[in-house]
Formats: sequence, C-alpha cells, structure tokens
Amino acid sequence: MSLELRGLRKRFGEVVAVRDFTLELEPGELMTLLGPSGCGKTTALRLIAGFETPDAGRVVFRGTDVTARSPQKRGFGMVFQSYALFPHLSVFENVAFGLKAQRKEASELGRLVEGALVRVDLLGYVNRRVQELSGGQQQRVALARALAIEPPLLLLDEPLSNLDASLRERTRTELRSLLKGLGITAFYVTHDQEEAFDLSDRVAVMNDGELCQVGTPEELYDHPHDVFVAGFVGRANLLSGLLESPHGGEPRVRLVGDALWPVDPEGTSGLGPGQAVQVVVRPEDLELVPEGHHASELVGVVSERVFRGARIAYHVKLADGTVVEVEANRRSDARGGRIAVRPRSHARAHVYPAAE
Repeated sequence: MSLELRGLRKRFGEVVAVRDFTLELEPGELMTLLGPSGCGKTTALRLIAGFETPDAGRVVFRGTDVTARSPQKRGFGMVFQSYALFPHLSVFENVAFGLKAQRKEASELGRLVEGALVRVDLLGYVNRRVQELSGGQQQRVALARALAIEPPLLLLDEPLSNLDASLRERTRTELRSLLKGLGITAFYVTHDQEEAFDLSDRVAVMNDGELCQVGTPEELYDHPHDVFVAGFVGRANLLSGLLESPHGGEPRVRLVGDALWPVDPEGTSGLGPGQAVQVVVRPEDLELVPEGHHASELVGVVSERVFRGARIAYHVKLADGTVVEVEANRRSDARGGRIAVRPRSHARAHVYPAAE
C-alpha cells in the first residue's frame, strides 16, 4: 500500500472539518477527492501534506507512520490552486526552488530542472519571467516544480480551477497522461465531477467532513450508495414515491399520478412494501413519448429545452410542480403541450429510504 489514512479527524473550534477519514491508495494510483465547497477536501489534503496536524488518526506512507513529520520531511510534491509561484523569478528559478532546499549540486540541479520542464513541454521558456506566461503555462511551471524533486506522492489542490473551460479540459487530459506515464501516486482534490472522472482511477466522494463512497467513476455513477452521491455525481432526477411489492419478481415504485416504475433490486434491501422512498433516475434513462395512459407514464408539459451538442435536455413540469429532466437525441423535438415521461427499456431507478 502506498498511502494509508486511518481515522483522521480535524476540528477547528466548533466545526469538525474532517471526521473518521479512512482511505488507502495503491502505488501508481491516481485518486481524486471530490466534493462540494466547504466539505473538508482541502483540510484532508493538508493533513496528508503535513500542513495540519490531526486531532486523531494517522497518516501512513509506505508502511511508515509520518503523522508527526513536517511537510519537508515527508517529501511529497504539492501543486496549489494559486500555483504559489514567485513572480519576480524566472521559470528556471521557480522550478529549482525545491531542489535548492534539498541542497542539490549545481550540475544535478540543472539536469533535474531541465527534465521537469521537458515533461511539461516548457523547456523553451526556461529564462522567462512567470508574469510573462499564460495561466496554463503557469500551471505547468507549478507542476514542473513539484515533479522536479521526484516526489513519491504528488498532492494537487484544484490546480486547474483558474483555467478557462477549453484549456482546463485539454490540460487535465495531458496531466493524466503525464502522471500515469511517470507512474506517480497522486491525490487530487476538486469539486468538478467531470474533472474527477476524466483524471481518476478511483474517486472518493466527500460531504460534510466524511467520506460517502469510494470507487471507480463507473461504480459511483451506476451504483451510488446514497442520495447525495447520486445527485452530486452526474445529473439526476430526485422523485418521491412508495415502494410496491415485487411484481413478476421485480420491485416497483409508485410515483405521482400512480405511475409505476421498475427499480434496481439491489437498492431495496431492508425496505418494505408501502415504505416511502426517494427515487433517483438519470436523464438518459428516461424517454419522452406521446401521452398514452400507460401505467409507467408521468405526464407533464415541456417547460424548457436545453441544447447540449449531440443531445437535448428537456425539462418536463409535472402536475405537482416537480420538474423532470429527460435527455434525448437532437432529432427529438418535443415542445409545449402535454407529454409523457417513462423509463427506457432495461432502465432501473435507484431507491433510498425517504429519511435520507
């Protein structure tokens, strides 16, 4: 095991920022910690880096307890959201900063800086001042500085958040390719679900100081453990209903207007017939059809049509005021008037106790 976080806890005054945080990273794994702003992600990262001391729990790296070690003695690389570059220094001097702290010889220092700049495709900028660079180039200088010390673990705190959308998408693809090519174990923090999915081998979802679920992007999307994960990871419709007894071997849920929808049997463990539940279904698992008074139909009116490139998102307002999002291909053209929403064939909604 490369990194083990065992029961970490951190309190600031009356606020518990991180509680019972337990997680393991394999060597060479790219793990992303995903969650909304204020959930404790950066605090967790600072506990790993050594900038904060946990009130309880341990940080174990390669079998050694490093909880009491300073950040310098841990030797981890760090890329900050603000990049934390020195604007009055050249690219070379910024990248060499950590190496000088390690008291590298001049000949070795030059080789390591050059190697780090080659990795991020900035070798031709070695004598430029940082303020002469674009935001994307500054981000790569910060990454080169972290890589130059050849860290056994790389920590990244939302390093792409200051880039525009198109550059952010391109940079994260390059970043994953670089890190996987180097075989570096990396722990990445973000609130951006798309970024987490693009970058990660596994994603840890965090909310209110706690880990909610850890898994591959596919596992989180297809089998969320709770309503929060289902709603935070990807787009989802949240409806209320009552669980019905199995029909033909398959449980169903009764929604507004008496519509009956099939549900994922795995999520019904411990739930009984007639129990109030929350129903989560993805927009792409629904379809729009003409109103036909079928048992599975939810009837409403198209209130909005959102263009998303190859797909169109339709917002359908039901009689009780609930708005359901349905994703369709561009050939679909539902506008105004009454229309029905129903699950696509083989689609199964997820259900959770209403208390959640």
